[in-house]
Amino acid sequence: MITVNYTVDGGGNNNAPLNGLGARATFTANGALMTVLLENTSTGLPAGFDTADSLLVSLGFNLPRGLTIVSGNSAVIGPGSVGLGQWSALGAGDSVAVDWAWTNSGGGDLLNSFLQVFSTSSGNQGLTLFGGGAANVGGPFGGIAASPPLLNIPGAQRAVSNSILFGLTLSAPLTDAQLGSVANQSIVEFGSDARYLRVPEPSSLALLAVGAMGLIGRRSRR
Repeated sequence: MITVNYTVDGGGNNNAPLNGLGARATFTANGALMTVLLENTSTGLPAGFDTADSLLVSLGFNLPRGLTIVSGNSAVIGPGSVGLGQWSALGAGDSVAVDWAWTNSGGGDLLNSFLQVFSTSSGNQGLTLFGGGAANVGGPFGGIAASPPLLNIPGAQRAVSNSILFGLTLSAPLTDAQLGSVANQSIVEFGSDARYLRVPEPSSLALLAVGAMGLIGRRSRR
């Protein structure tokens, strides 16, 4: 199991400070089966974001060469999460596959360098619904809001607060090292090209740790 936090600006059409925008994904592999728990961990929003922009709507990653997604088996509301708007009667374990699709053919906009994509958006290529069938998705609604939601979800729209659990079958098993590489090089999208977030580089994490240690040292000398 690999858990990554998306906290680094990856671009998009809003360049205001992130102001607490964040996400988390937990990748698990068991043989050829892979699950991803995708969470909206935002505590704030960039200036100018509307409700649609606040939703986590896509995950992009690259499987090792020669591996593909064979089927997207399920997309269900994650543990401790709830449906919003039209989905307000739904709870953990209920399917939201009607608004989520997957592809091996790459995404649109800044997802175009990622072959494997989960998304609520029809702007991605060769989409198949989780659970099967041709995709007719038109996000961002159907995406993932924070918990508690930072903006109100209109009653006529759909969203989940705060996580969705995806299950899929791969063409071959992943090693632990491969799973780590997939997770650490992945990216998420908020809204319709509103903002993308990446995982910090290992060197960035090391610098943060050093900075924190220095701060502790300065405090201890007072």
